[in-house]
Amino acid sequence: MTPVGDKCMWTLVRPDGTALDAFQHYVLQDLAKAAGNLLAGETSVMVTLQEPSAFSGATVRVGEADRRIDVVLQITSSASYVATDPVNSVLSGNCGHVQGWRVHPTTIFDESVLPPPGTPYSHTQMLWINQRIDGTTPDFYNRNWYIHAGHLDGEAESEDSRLVHEQRGEHTKGHWYIQNRVLEPITPTAWVVNGISDYLADGFLPGPGERYDPKAGMGDERFDKWPPRLFQGVPYRVL
Repeated sequence: MTPVGDKCMWTLVRPDGTALDAFQHYVLQDLAKAAGNLLAGETSVMVTLQEPSAFSGATVRVGEADRRIDVVLQITSSASYVATDPVNSVLSGNCGHVQGWRVHPTTIFDESVLPPPGTPYSHTQMLWINQRIDGTTPDFYNRNWYIHAGHLDGEAESEDSRLVHEQRGEHTKGHWYIQNRVLEPITPTAWVVNGISDYLADGFLPGPGERYDPKAGMGDERFDKWPPRLFQGVPYRVL
C-alpha cells in the first residue's frame, strides 16, 4: 500500500442551471481526473456521487437558496502539504460552490474490494461531517473519537483494537471505516469541520438518527456536536 503523505477532501455543488446527472457525470469522467493530475504525488482519486433519493444533511447556502452537496472528491498524495491552489482553481471554475480540507486519515478497518478504475464500489458510502463540542480541546476530541472506534490506546493499532475488530465479525465484511481528522481548511468554508467519518456500508440511512450513547459503547465521552452533516452516495474509484 502506498503511504499517504497528504489527503484532501472537497465538497462540490453544481452550477446554477446544470442538471444533477450531467454535473455528476462531468465530475466523474473529466473534472476529478483533471484535479488529480494537478496534485503533486497523486496516488488515488475517489468521487462519491450524492444519491438523489437518499437523505442528505449536508447543505450550503448558495445565493438565496440552500443547496445539497452533489459530489465529494477525495485525493491522496505520497507527498506532504502539497500545493492545492491549482486544484482549487479548476474546481471553483467548474462548480457552483467548492469547499475543501486537508485531513489526516486513520484507517480503523478496510475490508473493501478495490474495483477497476472508473467503476463504483459494490457498497454505499456515508460521510459524517462533524464538529467537536464547544468548550472541548482538539486532544479531547481526537482521543474520544479513537476510543469510539475501538482504538482504545489512540491512533496506533493494538491488541485491544484488533480484538474489538474481531468481535465485530461479519458486520465489517466488504466495508471500511476511516477517520479523517481535519488539519486545515484549504478553501473558504461554509462549515466548521473537525473530522469526517467515512463508512462503506450496506445501505443508506433515512436520517442521522439519535446521538450514539457513549455508555453503551467503548467508554468514550461525548465529543462531537449532533446531528452531523450526513452525505450519502455511491463511491467511484477514478484513479
